[in-house]
Amino acid sequence: MLLDHPHVALARTLWTAVADGDAAVIRLLVSDDVVWRSVGNNPRAGEYRGPAGVLDYLASAGESVDRLQSTLEAIYVGEDGAIVWYHVDARRGRKSLSTDFVLRLRVRESRVIEALVVPVDQRKNDAFWK
Repeated sequence: MLLDHPHVALARTLWTAVADGDAAVIRLLVSDDVVWRSVGNNPRAGEYRGPAGVLDYLASAGESVDRLQSTLEAIYVGEDGAIVWYHVDARRGRKSLSTDFVLRLRVRESRVIEALVVPVDQRKNDAFWK
């Protein structure tokens, strides 16, 4: 059954660790040479390398907003990783964001080696972060 697939467990554990701000678990789940990319034309977009870079990126998202709530919608798995579909509601001052995101995780030896964050509505996401 796919619910028992190791990539589902990895994605769920990573999701929970990010939501809880559990840096120790995140460090265990990502490789030492992990590359985390966030697409877009805004200050949050870019490439973050290594566990420290990923942790800084994740922490800065929470610190940059007045409110941030993410809801896990689905996890899809393949041979080399998982796709995490989630919804974000956020507020920064008078700006608000409500959109879905896709997080593509590439996995090797039970650790994330690459992540790609793509908002479903890129224009809305860019406007929120500018």
